[in-house]
Amino acid sequence: MQTNALGTDWLTYANQNATRSLPLAEQLVQDMAFLPEMGLGMRVFSGGQYEEGQGPRTGSTRHDHGNAADVFFYDIATGRTLDWNNPDDVPLFQDIVRRARENGVTGFGAGDGYMQPGSMHIGYGAPAVWGADGSGENAAPWLVEAYHGVTGPVDQPYSPQNGTQTPPQQGGSYAPPSNALAMQQEALAMAQLRQREGYRNALMESLRTPLYTNQLQGVAR
Repeated sequence: MQTNALGTDWLTYANQNATRSLPLAEQLVQDMAFLPEMGLGMRVFSGGQYEEGQGPRTGSTRHDHGNAADVFFYDIATGRTLDWNNPDDVPLFQDIVRRARENGVTGFGAGDGYMQPGSMHIGYGAPAVWGADGSGENAAPWLVEAYHGVTGPVDQPYSPQNGTQTPPQQGGSYAPPSNALAMQQEALAMAQLRQREGYRNALMESLRTPLYTNQLQGVAR
């Protein structure tokens, strides 16, 4: 399949006026080429960037040489943009993460407060997931679950500057080191705890309602 600055039949670029205006690396395009099998396309709004001192750039080195992108996914048939706030779309996002990681993509960012709703960072660099403020603790729970459901390259603690300028070697089976895996598991546990706390607070609030209080008083009498 031919690729160029205009993209492909499933890959489109909307980053012409962005600081990261360069196209994606051929390897990254190949690693995401499963999307049409899912009936999905990918729209890049922040793509590759120049090396330091070579041209416009911003943020970490992850986007250097087109080795990462910030994207939206969309239904090719209808043009509808997927949104991870839509429960019906979450399984699609999880499949994207699993299949991309199996192909060697190592970095994923998504969640409330990170970039735009429904968007995702994909690319190479130190293996990790993250959300708002570039923190693994803020990664969306569905993202953490999908990421750890696949055996992939060694996990490392995320740092905004912890990127590589060349894609990792493909293939092979890797076991995450215990300290890094523990950090990711702790992030998932914290997300689940916050969810349970939300349920508990809602329940406690309902118990404080006058109707429920009157019912309890009636039983006591």
